[in-house]
Amino acid sequence: MDAPLGASPSLSPSTSRGIQKSNSTRSAGARSTRSHESVHVLGVHPLGSLRVLRPESSPCPLERMNVDGDDEGPPPLEPPLGDAIDLGENQRPGTGQSFSSSPSKRYRNLQAHQMGGGDAAVILDLPKIYTIAYDSIAFSVRNFVGVKNIPAGPHFFWFSHPGGVAAARAGVWLLGSDSQDQVHVVQWDAYSEHLTEATRSEARNNAENMPNIYAQLVPYSDPSQVGQGRGLLSMYQIERNRRIWQQLTTHINAAELNRITGPQVGGWIVHTLDRAQGVSQFSAEVELARAVPNHNLQQRELHFVIERTTRLFSIESLGPQRTREAIDPFTYLVTKLEDAQNHLTFEDLVAEFQFSFVTGIHLGNDACVEQWWFMLLKLLVKSHLLIQERPLIAASMWRSASAQISYSSEWMESSILENSEVRCRELRIGLIVYKRRMEEFLQGNKNHVTPDHLAASAAFARFESVLTELGWNLSGDYLRRGIVMMEDGEEVELELTDLEAEDERGEWAPELVEFDDNGRERGLISWSD
Repeated sequence: MDAPLGASPSLSPSTSRGIQKSNSTRSAGARSTRSHESVHVLGVHPLGSLRVLRPESSPCPLERMNVDGDDEGPPPLEPPLGDAIDLGENQRPGTGQSFSSSPSKRYRNLQAHQMGGGDAAVILDLPKIYTIAYDSIAFSVRNFVGVKNIPAGPHFFWFSHPGGVAAARAGVWLLGSDSQDQVHVVQWDAYSEHLTEATRSEARNNAENMPNIYAQLVPYSDPSQVGQGRGLLSMYQIERNRRIWQQLTTHINAAELNRITGPQVGGWIVHTLDRAQGVSQFSAEVELARAVPNHNLQQRELHFVIERTTRLFSIESLGPQRTREAIDPFTYLVTKLEDAQNHLTFEDLVAEFQFSFVTGIHLGNDACVEQWWFMLLKLLVKSHLLIQERPLIAASMWRSASAQISYSSEWMESSILENSEVRCRELRIGLIVYKRRMEEFLQGNKNHVTPDHLAASAAFARFESVLTELGWNLSGDYLRRGIVMMEDGEEVELELTDLEAEDERGEWAPELVEFDDNGRERGLISWSD
């Protein structure tokens, strides 16, 4: 009998469209199905290691059938982690119309937790005893799981084995969300002894499992705090740590991290052995690479705006113009950063200055440390026109430098200025000249001085006060020539060559020259006469 028009035809058990169970006995042949030899495992996962991430009941065959008897196809895929959001208020994106939908069918952020208090960071498979550090806090702990109550903004986590001084360190940059309570998951690879990106399934599992492991996470502000009790840090120390870290990372964001380290998922991973792109390794980097006996580690290349081997003047400029560009790199910076094809700004320069310091001093990355010294000595200190033409950028750079020197002197075991006698001498002389040029501009152009120039001057004064606390003197009023008594009692007259060009001494001293009627200096030999 034919079925009525518009009704679905009846299905017999033999014509069901559901997935039928195979006959394992028939496929096994003459061998026993209880033997492990009859089970063939395909893929890289061992037998028994796979698990169901989201169990769901199979759809009924009748519900998967339309009027014509055809399947509707597979259900829609879940949105990617980056696109999974909670719409809320029953609003479709891009429209003002509401729709009715059950909460289970709404898109939600699969990497968010419901515990509140801020973001959380989970480190998988980290060794039991390891040195853990994030931002301005470092400690050694057993069985570290992660950190909770992470505020919004950039954060830097790094890990090191407490046993060796020359051991390589691995770090990762994370960006705390404003109000999404994001779960950041990073995995430790024991094979390469380096951080790796966690798989999407692992990241989702830890986000869903957050209620069970939340109590094991240490609070961000004070990792020594247990339960509801108070930790070892006072409120003053907590606020001091928070303030210095904000000053160190004012310009760090996702765009800058993608540009420097390359786009990554889940965080921006860096390592001690990462090198700068386009720059040959020097002896210290080669020795460090030999000291780390890990041939499975893949080095990343860091992309800096201006490499430390870059010529800071244009080869097209000639004569006095080239001399001015070689003395003051501001013209080159403007040409490089404001070129529309490069898609760069002066803010990128500040972000790179901050990234180089934080990554270099925490991981012992020589490429970043060298880049920081290059930017401080060659780009900032020698760019006298920067404070005149871009005072806000100059103020940001000097504020960052002040925070960096203070941080390395008070929070780190040794200052970044230590063991760099030659560079410190060059820095001191350069700062004396920079201060003179700045004061000449502020005092000689009072009608053109703006509040931005005064802000840059105040930022430099703050940097000078930080160095004064370390025993530096930038006044330039010191003895150039004097008598020094040696160990054997002999007195020797010495003259310092510092600031010879600035003071017009030595080979830079002016001389009186007599010219003849043709405008040539007398006393010189002429081959044409």
